[in-house]
Amino acid sequence: MSTPLLGYEPAHDEPAGRSRARRLDVIGVIRSPRVAAAIAAAVLAGVSVWAFAQTTYLLIWAAFIGWANFDSNGAGRKAAVVSTGSMLFGVGMAWLVAVTVARGLLPWSPDVSSAVAAAVASFLIVLASAAHVVSSVPSTFCGFASTFAFLTLVKGAAATGKLTSASWGNAGIAVAVSLVIGVGFGIVHGELARLLGPRKRAMARVRLDGSPIQAGGASATVPGPSLPPTG
Repeated sequence: MSTPLLGYEPAHDEPAGRSRARRLDVIGVIRSPRVAAAIAAAVLAGVSVWAFAQTTYLLIWAAFIGWANFDSNGAGRKAAVVSTGSMLFGVGMAWLVAVTVARGLLPWSPDVSSAVAAAVASFLIVLASAAHVVSSVPSTFCGFASTFAFLTLVKGAAATGKLTSASWGNAGIAVAVSLVIGVGFGIVHGELARLLGPRKRAMARVRLDGSPIQAGGASATVPGPSLPPTG
């Protein structure tokens, strides 16, 4: 008689294929949605960092920001639209601020001009959030800040020639593309975690923390350890 594997012993009349599938379902830790999400995140992060290292123009840090924004907005279909639209809007607003300052369109020093232009842009960002596609103000600010991170880190990126060029040296192009790829990472992560999850029941796509994506893009909280009563 065979020894039960992790408490499971197949019935004598059970087909071999189904028996193997059930064994795989009970072996290891992927019965936990959180662990399945963690494994999926590790695999995707490792592959993406390696892939981005093979290029000189895509920004892995911006891609991770895009991924995180997609997840924080709910990780569903609506989140993909809102995250992408909001972050790209932020990139566009930052690009306009940079061009305004680079061309000296305001009658002040670069520091004062940057401050005034950023204040106006922030005002418009919040007002524009009434539109669904750009309704995530945090995501818009992430796109805005990511663009200025590029302009600060890359030598000469704030020059008018770079800002108006159709090249990867243009912050509006490099940052925007990297952020959108990051949203794609979030979508792939949810699918990969679902495939790695339990087989006994259909597992929903999950967010980074393993919580299932609900209708409308919300997520349920994955239960953690309970705290002892106080008092």
